[in-house]
Amino acid sequence: MKERGAAVARRVPVQQRSIESMNRMLDAGEQLFYEGGSPALTLEAVIERAETSTGSFYARFGDMRGFLDAMHERVLKLMLAESMPVLAKASMEKDLEATLRTLCVGVFDLTKRHRSQVYFFAVGNNQDETWRAMGAQFSLEHVDAFAQLVKPYLTQPTSAATKRRIDMAGRTIIAAMFQQVMLDQDEISRLNLSPKLVATELATMVNCYLTTSSVK
Repeated sequence: MKERGAAVARRVPVQQRSIESMNRMLDAGEQLFYEGGSPALTLEAVIERAETSTGSFYARFGDMRGFLDAMHERVLKLMLAESMPVLAKASMEKDLEATLRTLCVGVFDLTKRHRSQVYFFAVGNNQDETWRAMGAQFSLEHVDAFAQLVKPYLTQPTSAATKRRIDMAGRTIIAAMFQQVMLDQDEISRLNLSPKLVATELATMVNCYLTTSSVK
């Protein structure tokens, strides 16, 4: 595999046909990674799954390095585009529990609809320092956004104890989200709970944790 700086520059498609071809290859890459991890994500498998040609692949991405970069960039753009409206909708709710419920339900719905992409974000970015740094920046910005979302509903929002609780609440939501991505329902529990129900119950738990009076 070529080093990052040696990769051939990727061409940005302008014709609809080329855009569709590029998206089919990226879709194929995400699904292959979800099904079998890095070993399954080969040039040959992508071409076969996307029903395209080697020439089209190299013309669009330059090499596998360019293809993996494009996969990572696309999932970050998708998650940003879909998470911002969720945060905005949650910010319009009248109380903390409703805010948390809207947030959790929206986040869980996002991960359900884009499970293979979020799986690649969770696992694939560990294989490269640049991707991991981009992913970390994305996550930290959303943790900050979560803090700004819930602070107005809390007493003493700037105290060390409250900051700690907000941080733990954010960690819990992220952990629950990735659990839904990484594991099937029967691998998590003997109860068959829908993602929406899990999200709603999670919001109730986090609300109780954030609003309890036993903070020291």
